[in-house]
Amino acid sequence: MTNKFELNVISAESKVFQGEVENVLVPGMSGDFLVLPNHAPCISSIRPGFLEFAEDVSKKHRYFVSGGIIEVINNMVSVLVDSAIDGDNVIKEDISAIISEIDVKLSTGNIRNRDDLGLRKNDLEEALKQS
Repeated sequence: MTNKFELNVISAESKVFQGEVENVLVPGMSGDFLVLPNHAPCISSIRPGFLEFAEDVSKKHRYFVSGGIIEVINNMVSVLVDSAIDGDNVIKEDISAIISEIDVKLSTGNIRNRDDLGLRKNDLEEALKQS
């Protein structure tokens, strides 16, 4: 039994990370969840928040992600996100700018995904508190 698994994190702009890790903490739609080696297969949506993973005890990574999906199959984890900002570089203004964009969309009269945008705004406001 191995104590690591393969992780690929890909954003719309680029490959963010590829390598072996010990764990991944994911901001899932129903709450954060931890992926460990030999995790059961799953697919889940990711809400805006912080994706954290460790290559080992001394090498940890933290990224702010604006949403996406995760797939876990046979110790292969793929995370596809809209965008990823290194946690050391994320500033509150980045998250606030995304919230402002949502506010502009919500202020328009006839919008189909008002509830989805409202939930996304709530998730971003929670991530803003964590940054």
